[in-house]
Amino acid sequence: MLVDKPAGPTSFAMVSQVRDRYGTKAGHAGTLDPFATGLLLCLLGPATRLSRYLVGLDKHYLTEIRLGIRTSTGDGEGHVVEDTPMPSVAEIKALEGEVELPVPRASAVKIEGERAYRLHRRGIAVEMPVRRSTVHRLEILRFEPPLLELDLRVSSGTYIRSLADALGGHCRTLRRTAVGPFRIEDADEALVLPPLAAVVMYPAHELSDAEARLVRTGRPLAGRAEGPVALFSGDTLIAVGTGDGTMIQPETVLP
Repeated sequence: MLVDKPAGPTSFAMVSQVRDRYGTKAGHAGTLDPFATGLLLCLLGPATRLSRYLVGLDKHYLTEIRLGIRTSTGDGEGHVVEDTPMPSVAEIKALEGEVELPVPRASAVKIEGERAYRLHRRGIAVEMPVRRSTVHRLEILRFEPPLLELDLRVSSGTYIRSLADALGGHCRTLRRTAVGPFRIEDADEALVLPPLAAVVMYPAHELSDAEARLVRTGRPLAGRAEGPVALFSGDTLIAVGTGDGTMIQPETVLP
């Protein structure tokens, strides 16, 4: 299910609503901060097993950054910790490419078994890990200091608040408009897509009835695919496998 998350609720709260509505287990493939809006990929029932194939997809964001003021959380909910000089256009564009930035203190990453945002709320200072990620595209939509609006396409695990902090500012707004091939324009909470729709980014291999029986028992089959491949019969996803060019090994089999 493609959900357009509003500002305010957590991603967990949105998933809980979906779970209660359909009476089945549910999960998501990539957290959005409470203040952020936009595309949240929700998975229901057995399709929750497919989250591993979705969490690593590139993300597309629109953000408005307030330059000149760093906050404790990297967004408008934290307290001011520092006044900073305005960056130049060249300094902004320099963030395009591979970057190494610390994870925000108010993030969901675990520090010695506990969520960082919980430690932050209790006033416990910890050294945050540095994460390497890739900014595939950085487009300046508006630069009217102290406001900066960016269109970003980034690798999975990129914290936009960290990018804002690196520029000496904080995020005022953040909206996720795409995850891999999935677009916010297609979000519709009344529409539950079949599991096959979750792996449209992979090549597909249609199974005969005999092959489907083999795959359901976890047995490999001949195939020229390399890397992840969607194994389907009719319009039903049977499994996601991994190919080496000669054989395809089922990796995640759906009941």
